[in-house]
Amino acid sequence: MYFGRIHQDKQACNQGLRLYSYALTQLRSEINSSSTDIGTIMGVMCLCVYENVVFSQPTAWLLHYDGLGRLLQSRGPKPLETDAERHIWRVARYFIILSAGHQRKRVFLEQPQWASTRLVPPGETSEKFDLLLDLFAQFPGIIDDYDRLRKASFIDPGTREAFKQRVTSLIDRIHAWLRDIPWTCTLDPAIRENSQGQLPDDPMDCASLAVCYAVLLCLIQPCTCLQINIIPEHDHYNVDPARIEFLTFEICRFSKKALQGGDSAGLALLLIYPLQISWFFLQGTPEKLDQVRENLDSSIADSHGFELGRVPMHV
Repeated sequence: MYFGRIHQDKQACNQGLRLYSYALTQLRSEINSSSTDIGTIMGVMCLCVYENVVFSQPTAWLLHYDGLGRLLQSRGPKPLETDAERHIWRVARYFIILSAGHQRKRVFLEQPQWASTRLVPPGETSEKFDLLLDLFAQFPGIIDDYDRLRKASFIDPGTREAFKQRVTSLIDRIHAWLRDIPWTCTLDPAIRENSQGQLPDDPMDCASLAVCYAVLLCLIQPCTCLQINIIPEHDHYNVDPARIEFLTFEICRFSKKALQGGDSAGLALLLIYPLQISWFFLQGTPEKLDQVRENLDSSIADSHGFELGRVPMHV
């Protein structure tokens, strides 16, 4: 299906659809037999990618992402011995966190035993994106708790303070992760001109920065409620349009650089989320959506075949 979409080959698309139906039947059989080996997990991930390509139904991708989460949770945290296992785990974890964040509910991956630092072999270190996912896994639970506190008729001061400390800790750890790129998230034009004009050479670093900035945008609600700055500058406020535009336009800049390389299909899949977050925050100002639309429609959907990334027609 992916080949057919990229090359506009209708016959290949039809064959992909038939194979999808067959694969779905086979996968149900494996899941019913309580199989949780790496082959079954890869099968579910292929269905996740398929839904990113065809976008057959608005929530079909979510069902597959949820199924992937249930499979990995039942399998339990296991050491990642090979590069292939680490790559599969990385993408699977990303899909699962996206699903939980979309539904605003906490995810099992926030628990310490699932952190990448605990699963790599002794003596080895986690890659930058894996460390970012360790932080990203905390985000759905924070949104879940924020929704509960927001709806509560009474909030105990101790509970509120503990929640504020948790959110503050995550923001601090995100900015510490950025410094290790190395990168500084700042609105200061002097710093940006001197040190931020040149983007990282590694396309994966650029994609990681885009995801990181999207996480900051998604934390605006609880941070505003708790009076926490998502960017450590005291002269700006989280809902300031200039701050939101800065983060969204930087996501577009990171994405464009990440997708300039030849082997960029995997990165395009990762970038759907941050670019859609950018679209969400800018949709009230359509005149500022050109960069987002160019990345999503031209690069993600047209060039790389991921229809899930296309900007809605009514925008």
